[in-house]
Amino acid sequence: MLAKLFLLLLAGASASGLVAQGTPASQSVVDVSKSVRFAWSLDAGQLTYSVSRLAGARETEVLGRSPLGLKRSDTDFTGGLTFVAAAPARTIDETYTLLAGKRHEIHNRATEQSFTFKNRDGAVLELTVRAMDDGVAFRYGFPAAPGTAAAKLLLVGESTGFQLPAKGEAWMLPYDKIAECSPSYESPWQNRIAIGQTVGDFYAGWAFPALFHAANHWILITEANLDGTCYAAHLQPTAPGGLYSIRLPEDEETYGVAVKEATISLPWQSPWRVVVVGDTPATILETDIVTDLSAPNELADISWIKPGRSSWSWWSDKGSPSDYNRLVPFIDLSADFGWEYSLIDAGWESMYNGTVEKLLDYAKSKNVGLVLWYNSGGPHSKVICGLRDFMHIPEKREAEFERIAKLGVKGVKVDFMQSDKQYIIQLYIDILRAAARHHLFVDFHGATTPRGWARTFPNLVSQEGIRGVEQYWDADFAENAQTFHTIYPFTRNVVGSMDYTPVVFGGCGDLQWHKTTNAHELALSVAFESGVQHYVDSVAAYRAQSEQVRKVLAQVPSTWDETRYVAGTPGELCVLARRTGRIWYLAALNGRIEAQAVEASLAFLGKGRFTADLFTDGSWQKEIKQETRPVNGGDTLPLALAARGGALVRFTPAP
Repeated sequence: MLAKLFLLLLAGASASGLVAQGTPASQSVVDVSKSVRFAWSLDAGQLTYSVSRLAGARETEVLGRSPLGLKRSDTDFTGGLTFVAAAPARTIDETYTLLAGKRHEIHNRATEQSFTFKNRDGAVLELTVRAMDDGVAFRYGFPAAPGTAAAKLLLVGESTGFQLPAKGEAWMLPYDKIAECSPSYESPWQNRIAIGQTVGDFYAGWAFPALFHAANHWILITEANLDGTCYAAHLQPTAPGGLYSIRLPEDEETYGVAVKEATISLPWQSPWRVVVVGDTPATILETDIVTDLSAPNELADISWIKPGRSSWSWWSDKGSPSDYNRLVPFIDLSADFGWEYSLIDAGWESMYNGTVEKLLDYAKSKNVGLVLWYNSGGPHSKVICGLRDFMHIPEKREAEFERIAKLGVKGVKVDFMQSDKQYIIQLYIDILRAAARHHLFVDFHGATTPRGWARTFPNLVSQEGIRGVEQYWDADFAENAQTFHTIYPFTRNVVGSMDYTPVVFGGCGDLQWHKTTNAHELALSVAFESGVQHYVDSVAAYRAQSEQVRKVLAQVPSTWDETRYVAGTPGELCVLARRTGRIWYLAALNGRIEAQAVEASLAFLGKGRFTADLFTDGSWQKEIKQETRPVNGGDTLPLALAARGGALVRFTPAP
């Protein structure tokens, strides 16, 4: 149970002297259940903050004094501020559900308080702070002012920073410079780099989310509740002394279609800047903070949205989306494995040996839904392939969604978004709303990372924003994939569903054969969460597996009631458990190129006895051993993970 939340007022004087008229120089918001503290202060008109954790009488600073402030086209809030007032604190206590994610039902409890400041021009800035069980968040606001109701202002700069301890480790994703298919959040994650390391000339900065281990704490920073009134931010390429600062989207993004600054009208609120803090990686892996901070579901009816599993032909047979005859076996695969969908990728609009309409009729006869791929371009993208120039024009988008919905299409995959400018953020939201009107779910590729839209728009079942299996063609990625796989659950998959397209058992034409073991690949079906899990390999590769492996692939769900950290450190090892109903699954991934022995606690099982079906590394890379044994929650399960190996275990309550 959470203890009572309260506000702690810090007395009297700032570092530069007494505050005029007795108003507070600083103030803290504290959640005493796990003792996460946010403290703001004013020093010579500069607004800063810090974040600490408390354990009894001991306080450990996890974010040092960090700058706050925004700059508008008409006025500046990065300095010259004076404190005006503090609003009464309010308690948030709500329960909401997600169709996909780490858990289905979420209980969100927090304390929130807003503080008002004025700048030299008399313009008002609000800072709203929310303290939660596992972190803190803050956002800026501008209230309505006389004469500004119709005004359009530019948000031209942001001085927000995150002062990490100078010593520590980081797991970070470089933010791409503009190229034909980027930025797309598909660069290689950097493993265990020093805090403050420069990103390098090839990249434009560091992306959200970013993970740190410092001062004996795990810290993840990101943003949440992004709407069409702002850009999505990333971090500057340099972090002098460990100070990571907000950076706006790059000028070159969208090829001049839109500016990087946000056009706003008053009243206005920024996205949340989020700091997750925990003593162990469990806090990071299990947090729901991004959706906790996001706007509630705005769709009146979500009964038609069905998460599930899907076959996908393009990776193993790139020409297949244009050929009816080569798509039919993938529909049959989904039907035989009990998967709900099959994804028809780029090229379907010029199908031969049949039509999309005929394919939809065939899929319907097999009780398999079809998902169609679209290019998002538009002048914001130079990628020519596939069906494009529908998504950015409202009338064409609406007509196309109406047409395919009437044909029986269940969802759309929209690719090559390639920017975090406000223009593209609004396009994401417009696509989600239009798709919902026609009962279509959405999977975004070439996309930004999640900022909480899955709560507001439950028809967003997944998005890419990750270097996934299709990159096995890259020898460097194939060589290091096992390491990336143990980073993703603590970083990218923390903030939302991740369309990694997992589970490769075979090779794929000119693509590199994976170096991970087949047991490792099988475990990815549980280790990586996605509202629609697209299984990437060929029909032949899946059908060639043992009866037991085929059965577990048919059983693994795509949605979960609970997720638990079991063991591991990013880049080295990840062991996690997920529950659906009374059935638990455990996934173990070895991030090393040498074998690793793991003793996995089964305490997550709770009371009762279970039958464990184990799928573990065999004597060579392609072999998956299968065994069954009785277990209970008091047991420790030994797992011998091969180099680049893994394990999947299914726990069924014993009769």
